[in-house]
Amino acid sequence: MSTVLFAVFPYIAVITAVAGSLGRYLGNRYSYSSLSTQLLENRTLYWGSVPWHYGITLILLAHLLAWLAPGAALALLGGGLRLFVIEAVGLALALYAFIGLLMLIARRLRRNSRVRQTSSPMDWVLLVVLLVQVASGIVIALFHRWGSIWYLSTAVPWLWSLVRLQPEVSTVAALPAIIQLHIVLGFLLIFLFPVTRLVHIAVPPIPYLWRPYQVVIWRTDPGRRGPIATGALMAGTPPPARADAHRPNGGPAMASPGAAPPAPARAEEGEPVTRRDFLTRLSLAAGGLAALIVAIPSIAFLLGLRRSPQVWSTVGRIDEFQVGETRQVAFADPTPLPWAGVTAQTAAWLRRDTSDTFTAFSINCTHLGCPVRWIGTANLFMCPCHGGVFYHDGRVASGPPPQPLATYPVRTRNGNVEILTSPLPISGH
Repeated sequence: MSTVLFAVFPYIAVITAVAGSLGRYLGNRYSYSSLSTQLLENRTLYWGSVPWHYGITLILLAHLLAWLAPGAALALLGGGLRLFVIEAVGLALALYAFIGLLMLIARRLRRNSRVRQTSSPMDWVLLVVLLVQVASGIVIALFHRWGSIWYLSTAVPWLWSLVRLQPEVSTVAALPAIIQLHIVLGFLLIFLFPVTRLVHIAVPPIPYLWRPYQVVIWRTDPGRRGPIATGALMAGTPPPARADAHRPNGGPAMASPGAAPPAPARAEEGEPVTRRDFLTRLSLAAGGLAALIVAIPSIAFLLGLRRSPQVWSTVGRIDEFQVGETRQVAFADPTPLPWAGVTAQTAAWLRRDTSDTFTAFSINCTHLGCPVRWIGTANLFMCPCHGGVFYHDGRVASGPPPQPLATYPVRTRNGNVEILTSPLPISGH
């Protein structure tokens, strides 16, 4: 089943999405658009569409950027406080999108509504899948701590293995069922892409960014009683009422020949902020803050400004280790958090080469980070996940690991053995 879900179905979903989208575009181009049901019902659509689109867009961007640049993402998440803040922001965005999605579903459930009458069966299928997908993401964020770290160490390598046409399902086959459901539903949405309204993702209304201002001609002024002059231009606020607006017959006055046209309206001072303006500003502020949290450490990593903290940690007395012996030692993460618990503890393999020299190997395989085991009888390190084998000096003996085991600097001081630790060295550097 794992092979079908994580090695076969992803390719079926992508091929179906590409072929089906091309067929729909060529055969029914009018439906391949970003048209909405705004003309049928606008109020609830606004309250649902804004949080849904802002929330889900930022979440998808975070997933995409972490997949494209896992090294920068790992550096960004390496700091404990940043990891906590990013996880909290991600959870808030998921809840934000979830509330918006519930509003979009509620507008279709109202009895005798025009939106419900125009909803197709695939609209309901899509809404249910999206609802379960977002809900499962919220559950993962709440009950599976540091889901973003898990994503980098499991889903990202698996996704890249799919790109290389060499799927490795073992990295995701052992994940909890809720995470597997989240992954499968993601590809199910890709599978449903060409037969649902999701096609509007491919045709966003980008021309709106450079479209010229729209001139609206009002026949009556919604903010004042009585008609206004025909041809008055609306520049964001209603134009001032004409002095002759209240004629006895209720009709507009005829302008005298040669009279100058009315001046464009100006915004009145102290005009209250509308709901739309408030939510727009709030969403932009939240999106800008989240972008800064992600962008600043990423830029620092790319420019080489970020340096991982390194701490000398004591792992035991010198006389506790025998020459030629390889033993597992434990030490604390150099950037522990008060609430980290057992996750702040890590380990290394320490071997005493001579009476004065020691070698410390990272416990993590350089393939995908699984913990390696020391087999004393064979004098080898072995990775139980994918069969990687390393010689006693850390060199690759066989299997998929691309690099030797990473090593820590070791020193002896005041009768103790100390390791210069750094956060999770799994890349071999």
